[in-house]
Amino acid sequence: MKKLLQLSLIAALALSLSVTGCKKKSSEETDTDTQTSQNQNALENDFDQVSSQVDNAANSNGLKKAGPVITIDTVNSTRKMTVDYGTGTLCDDGKMRSGKILVTWTGKFRDQGTTKSIAFENFVQNGNAVDNSSTKTIQNMGRDANNRMYWNISVNATVALANGSTIEWQSTRTRTWIAGESTPTVWNDDKYQITGTTTGINKKGLNYTCTITTPLTVDLSCDKRRITAGVIEMKPEGKLTRTIDYGSGECDGTVTVSIGGRTYSITRL
Repeated sequence: MKKLLQLSLIAALALSLSVTGCKKKSSEETDTDTQTSQNQNALENDFDQVSSQVDNAANSNGLKKAGPVITIDTVNSTRKMTVDYGTGTLCDDGKMRSGKILVTWTGKFRDQGTTKSIAFENFVQNGNAVDNSSTKTIQNMGRDANNRMYWNISVNATVALANGSTIEWQSTRTRTWIAGESTPTVWNDDKYQITGTTTGINKKGLNYTCTITTPLTVDLSCDKRRITAGVIEMKPEGKLTRTIDYGSGECDGTVTVSIGGRTYSITRL
């Protein structure tokens, strides 16, 4: 099987921009807070990093130099895999993880109708703890009008950050396989496009909504499997709409956030 699934974990800790001054300013001039945008950016990035961990576990039954203990049940009709990081494992990607990722799947990655589910048991990544109620479901929907395989993905997750604040995220998305399907034994030539919507609560306790207005491109040939293109429009509670632009296809990890005519850069780790 080329991949077991693409899955991701929500976790983020970032500083927001701020301005000071005594003169009263318009809402566009004072609304420079990029907290929610940075949270969303980090969530996307960490989801893909966890995807890499689980894909390697599924494909090689281990993560080579460093990684968790992997147990796979291939006897029952619903397959199960446990990725166990114990009390703490420093993985090859530099992330410290503990606890377990629990995966079940009903068929092969490429088979229409296959459903894959992910759950967590006391899972912590770099000090950010995923609540045990968090879930992710991926269903193979077959092929679209352009004969490209696609999946529907739903996520409901809560993460307690290392600083004591909490992030919540619910999303409904579609992932389409746009490159690499013809080379089933090679994963790093794969590309996917992501569309859909997200709602959540950022670390400051503010609600927000996100809509992908230009499909996100995930390029697995990039370091850390980066999102290399696409645009998200985000609306935090009580603030102006933010436009998050991931670029035009480069693996540089740079994201721009536009707020009220001003643009800021965020460099992803």
